[in-house]
Amino acid sequence: MASLMQAQHELRRSGSKLGGRDGYSEVPTRGDEDAVKAPKSDLQGFCNIFCGHKIFTAMLLSLPAGFYAKHAEMDAQYVFLFNFVAIVPLAWLIGKCTEDVAAKLGEAAGGLLNATFGNVVEMLLCISGIRNGEIVVVQCTLLGSILSNLLLVMGCAFLAGGCCHHMLRYKQAGAATQCSLMSMSVFAIGLPTIYTNILKQHEEWEHMVTVSRWVSIFLLVVYFAYLYFQLRTHAKLFQDDEGEEEEEEEPDLSAPAAAVLLGIATVTTSFATDYLIDALKGTIDKWKVSREFVGIILLPIIGNAAEHYTAITVAMRNKMDLSLGVAAGSSCQMALLVTPFTVLVGWGFGAEMTLNFHAFQLAVLLFAVFLVTTILNNGTSNWLEGYMLLITYLVVGLVYFFEGTDDDASLASLD
Repeated sequence: MASLMQAQHELRRSGSKLGGRDGYSEVPTRGDEDAVKAPKSDLQGFCNIFCGHKIFTAMLLSLPAGFYAKHAEMDAQYVFLFNFVAIVPLAWLIGKCTEDVAAKLGEAAGGLLNATFGNVVEMLLCISGIRNGEIVVVQCTLLGSILSNLLLVMGCAFLAGGCCHHMLRYKQAGAATQCSLMSMSVFAIGLPTIYTNILKQHEEWEHMVTVSRWVSIFLLVVYFAYLYFQLRTHAKLFQDDEGEEEEEEEPDLSAPAAAVLLGIATVTTSFATDYLIDALKGTIDKWKVSREFVGIILLPIIGNAAEHYTAITVAMRNKMDLSLGVAAGSSCQMALLVTPFTVLVGWGFGAEMTLNFHAFQLAVLLFAVFLVTTILNNGTSNWLEGYMLLITYLVVGLVYFFEGTDDDASLASLD
């Protein structure tokens, strides 16, 4: 999950229009077209959540299967696959619980809560990767999550919305702010990468590790400044005007019940991510794919699948400010929050997790941000621009899919 606080807030307001679909939305669905009433008890709220999202509820069956596969020492590919599927509904459940708790808090506290738990799945994946020495996979997961939101999610949203509406409109000022933040992120990642590739000396590598850690601290400061900018001083730049007059819908769970479920889901997800990362090497050897393909294409799916559905759904209703809040806003969260957080976690574990993302990966990120910036420069969009973004993501996926699996053929390690 990587949706921003404002996007979740507005999606709750438009909840009665998003109900009745077997999938994910940021608000409860009941399967009918009438306005949804607030649940009378937490038990009814649990029924609303799980009965209203049958696909995600069914996917939770993969959770005990994944744990059993790990402890029964089954083949690594089955451990990976079962836990991969299980993390998708767990990510949705964490997002839903976070939203219900945040609904009872103030705007500032709710924003901080979303900043903490909005990307908890990606954070847990990165922590597990660092603990298992999979630095390349961790870096690729960070890059892949940014690319997935910028190209895949935004592309699907523009394409689906453009098929339903002739022209899609959004607030250019808010989109420009997000594009500027992404450009600054490319700058912050690019300098350590270029620095390392120009000065190939051991002492310079140590300097780059130090630089990466300090830059990460600065990026976190920028992220919280952006959060304050978005929620307080310039909130209207990111709001959907039509949603301001709609009554906000009550959460399904009380704050204590949602907090307890949030804690259980987070702890369970931490075990599932550990098992998944631990089974990564055996799975790669079995499937004959590269670590980069798994990190850039596969792993971002499990943390963002539910949110992706939300972005597409609201785009089909021509609420593009909400859709961009999930797509472009989530990319900013990954670049300004999760990436520096991961570098600092690596520092804590004594691992050399840095902002050196290799020249090829930097080039991919640079081209993606450039393409998205050119598309979001006029406040309007259409299905063709969404199609362009999807084709770009497909090209990236093909490059990494056909990448060699040997260390001397890795795009993340070739000089």
